[in-house]
Amino acid sequence: MQPSPLAAVVTNPQPRWLLVFVLGIAAIVYACNAGNDFLFDDIPALNGNELVQISGARFDEWRTAAFSSNAGPLSRPLTMVSFALQHALDDGFSARSLKLGNLAIHLAIGILLFFLFRGLLGALVLQGRVQCHAGWVAAVAAGLWLLHPLHVSTVLYAVQRMAQLSTLFVVLGLFLFVRWRSRWAVQGARIDEVVAAALWLFLVVIFAVLSKENGALLLWLVPAVEVAVYRGRWAGRRLPLLASAGWFLLLLPLALIALIFWLSPETFLGGYAQRNFTLEERLLTQPRMLWQYVGWIVWPNILSMGFQHDDTVLSSGWLNPLSTLIALFAWLAVLALAVWQRARWPLLLLAVLIYLVGHSMESSFLALEMVYEHRNYLPSIGLCLLLGFALVELLRRLSPARCAAASFALVAVFALLLGVRSHTWSDDLTLSRTNVARHPASVRSNYFYGNALLRQYRLRESLGLAEKDAEASLAVGRHYMELMHQRDPADIGALVMLYYLDSLFFPELGAQTDWLSTLQAALPGRVLKASDRNALQVLAECMGDGKCATEDVEVEKLFAALGRYSLTPSDLDSLRYSYLQASGAPPDELLAVLEGALARAPGQLSYYPYLLAQYNELGDAEGLLRSAGQWMHYDTNRRQLPLQRQLFAGATP
Repeated sequence: MQPSPLAAVVTNPQPRWLLVFVLGIAAIVYACNAGNDFLFDDIPALNGNELVQISGARFDEWRTAAFSSNAGPLSRPLTMVSFALQHALDDGFSARSLKLGNLAIHLAIGILLFFLFRGLLGALVLQGRVQCHAGWVAAVAAGLWLLHPLHVSTVLYAVQRMAQLSTLFVVLGLFLFVRWRSRWAVQGARIDEVVAAALWLFLVVIFAVLSKENGALLLWLVPAVEVAVYRGRWAGRRLPLLASAGWFLLLLPLALIALIFWLSPETFLGGYAQRNFTLEERLLTQPRMLWQYVGWIVWPNILSMGFQHDDTVLSSGWLNPLSTLIALFAWLAVLALAVWQRARWPLLLLAVLIYLVGHSMESSFLALEMVYEHRNYLPSIGLCLLLGFALVELLRRLSPARCAAASFALVAVFALLLGVRSHTWSDDLTLSRTNVARHPASVRSNYFYGNALLRQYRLRESLGLAEKDAEASLAVGRHYMELMHQRDPADIGALVMLYYLDSLFFPELGAQTDWLSTLQAALPGRVLKASDRNALQVLAECMGDGKCATEDVEVEKLFAALGRYSLTPSDLDSLRYSYLQASGAPPDELLAVLEGALARAPGQLSYYPYLLAQYNELGDAEGLLRSAGQWMHYDTNRRQLPLQRQLFAGATP
């Protein structure tokens, strides 16, 4: 029996060996540079999250661990369960183990991409719209994605498992759709088969969304693939109604977004109160950023990559800067060209649609940070397929010897770039130092490097640092806080850290500048970042325990200014409590702050453990039980049940 044309197109064992070879390189390079440092958001999301640190012995622990994250409206439970599983298996969190878990997911996605690309190309070859060896192009494209240095900031950043798992299920969903749709394009299908496929696809969408909310984009990517690849083909012929349905479903999300914005603009505008840019500035800036991402994917210049990109110039108008208008018209031109030439260049349309749809949630109207590299983890797959096709077409025009040499050089270059960049991410200090070297104008890069140096000073004994090296870390750390202040004189984190450092270590410098008054003057109109809040917490504790010698009247002036301009009442209560606790205030004074905070916001669950601790300190059993009941009353989903159980574990009747 002769194999089917589709099987002949996509079945060849040799490309699989190329894929295995690339998988091995990616595994070795990443594993050798995984390091054992937790980075940035890893610390609050994992080390500071008691609810995800479970033994796994109780079933209810898994439930509370699943919903222990504050990230996203759905809490991303599937990802949090994966973290909890690793904690239970490893008997604690190991940064290296978590990163190796991310590596395993990365390799699994690479394998799925090979089969997805092979299926897409096989369908296009069968239609006569593309002439290529589907297996080789799929292997090269999957290899480019696996070895691309842009993805280091996703794979070696533990909390970005959220983006990885979401991408894993989106790619799985696309693979299943392509597998079914390629068969239906040739043979057709019964209604029960279509319904069963839709149900399976819906299940995969649920898994993707529960990993991270942008997994919902699978529902938009499916019509994108339909429009670019299948174009309404069914049982060997083109059905105009099916082709029109594909276009309708592709454009429908745009209409829904416009409708939501018209009916409830606050849905999109509310988050901008916590940002230092407006919706207009974000929408004007993003077309430029999308071209920046394309540049990184097509020409992976690791010198311009980095974790912090707050040095990005915002677009405040169509001509400010001029590249704003150029970028927008360039996107319109590329999209128009891809749609116009969709019959001749289907891979161009596919790549553009996957890229733009993939970025539609995190790089458009939502009040998120302006730039992050990990946002390209999913959208880059279409461009990698297009690049893989172009590379194979170029290589096959060469002689066998030159083709082999060029292929080896290409793999070597990508492996080298991946190795250099993954080594940068191997530890906190190296990453922070590299970030500030490549982005010296970035305020956050200066802050994180200074903070890394100060952490090295604090841990000098456990790290075995010589006294001279430790003092150098302290001095250089302060220097970078000073540079941060010079970059942005009103930056709250810089002012707080300079006051803190000069109070503890450099009193002669502190005598030259009144950092506290400068801090208060900078508060009006300033939107606090997470790093600012962390710095204020450190300052409150330092002023409370007397290390940062501050008069009571100055402390009250600072708290009054923070309450007037920057902090919500709840945040201010938290800061005041930290100050009083560090100062050794009696339990009744601490109780007054906590009870006042809960009177204003009784659903603020984070206060209740401290409230119970103070009642226990006073021996007030009635207050203890009343507060415990109130805590359970407001914890409607019982997400803090393990913490409540832990607090009462040692109680005796």
